[in-house]
Amino acid sequence: MAVINGKNYTKQELIRLFGNLGTIAGIRRIRYADGLAEGLMAYDVVNGPLRFTVLAGKCMDIGELYYNGSPIHFHAHPGVVNGERWYDGPNAPRSIMGGMLFTCGLGNVGPIQTLPNGQTQPQHGFIRNTPAELHGARTYWDGDDYYLELTGVMRESSLFGTNLVLRRTITSKLGESKVHIHDRIENESTANGVPLMLMYHFNVGFPFLSENSVFYTEAESTLPRDEVARAGMKEESPFLFGAPVDGYNEQVFYHKPKSDMGRSYASMMNPDTKTTLIIDYDNRELPNLIQWKCRDSGNYVTGIEPSNCNPEGVIKEDANKTLRRLSAGEVIETDLVLSLKHEE
Repeated sequence: MAVINGKNYTKQELIRLFGNLGTIAGIRRIRYADGLAEGLMAYDVVNGPLRFTVLAGKCMDIGELYYNGSPIHFHAHPGVVNGERWYDGPNAPRSIMGGMLFTCGLGNVGPIQTLPNGQTQPQHGFIRNTPAELHGARTYWDGDDYYLELTGVMRESSLFGTNLVLRRTITSKLGESKVHIHDRIENESTANGVPLMLMYHFNVGFPFLSENSVFYTEAESTLPRDEVARAGMKEESPFLFGAPVDGYNEQVFYHKPKSDMGRSYASMMNPDTKTTLIIDYDNRELPNLIQWKCRDSGNYVTGIEPSNCNPEGVIKEDANKTLRRLSAGEVIETDLVLSLKHEE
C-alpha cells in the first residue's frame, strides 16, 4: 500500500482520488535544450516527496535529487553537462558535473592513466559518459503497490579490446522515499582477466549538507588517502563536516565497512532539518567505502562512494594486486538503495 501524508491507501482508493496518478508518481522523458547539457536525453521522475532525473545519455546516472522540494545533490560549476563533451583525455574533468550519482569505471577509477599499450583511461573512466544503447521506463501495479521503473544498457568496448556490458534497473515505489539501483555487469568477450574498477560516486551538497551535518558508517577501519587527509584526521573528525573554507584541500578517507547479512550502509544526517540520507548496499562486490570531504568554498560537497577499489587508478590497483578481474562470460551484480527520511 502507498503511504501518502502518513495514511495508507489501496490501489482502488488512489484511483478514486486521482484523475491521473502521474500527478504524484510518474516519469517524463525529456531532452535538455541549451547550454552544456544541450541534447542530453533524460527522464524526470516524480514519486511523492522525491523528484529525480535519470540521465539516459550518461550511464543512467542520477543527475538531480530533490526531497520535499529541497536539493540533496551537488552540482559542480558547469552544472549538467552532455556526455559527449570532454569525455576523454586531460580535459575529462570538465565533464565531471557531480550530480547525485555518477558511476566511475569500468576500466579506471581515479586519475587519468596511460596504459602499457599507449591507450589512456580518463579520470574516473569512460562509463560515466556512456549513453544507454537501450533504455526505457514504465510504471506498474503489483497488488496495491505502485512502482516506477527505468532500465538501460551501457557498453564499454573497443576493437580488439574489452566488451563490458552494464545493465541497470532503477526502481522507486510510491509511498517510499527510496531509489533502488540494481546493476548487472558482464564480460561479453572471450578474454579472461578483464579489469573491472567500479565506484558509485554519490555527491551531497548544500543545503542538505551543512556545517552541522554528520557522516556515519560502521567501519572496521578508517585510513587517510594521503598526508593531507592524515593531517585532517588529527585536526578535525572525518565524520563531522563544518562550514566552507577558502582554499580548503579536499580530504579522502578509506573505510572498511562492517557487514550485516551481506550489506553495508553509510548515512549523512542534517540535524538542523532532521533529515537523513542513507545508502544501503550489497557489499559482496563493493567491499570498500570511499569518503570525499571537500569544504572548499564554491566546491562544498561530500562524496559517499561504495567501491570495489581505491580511487588511485588502474595501474596502482594492479600493482597492489587488488584489481578485480572478470573472466570470459563472468557476471557480477550490485545492489544499492538510496533513501531519505525526516524525523518530526
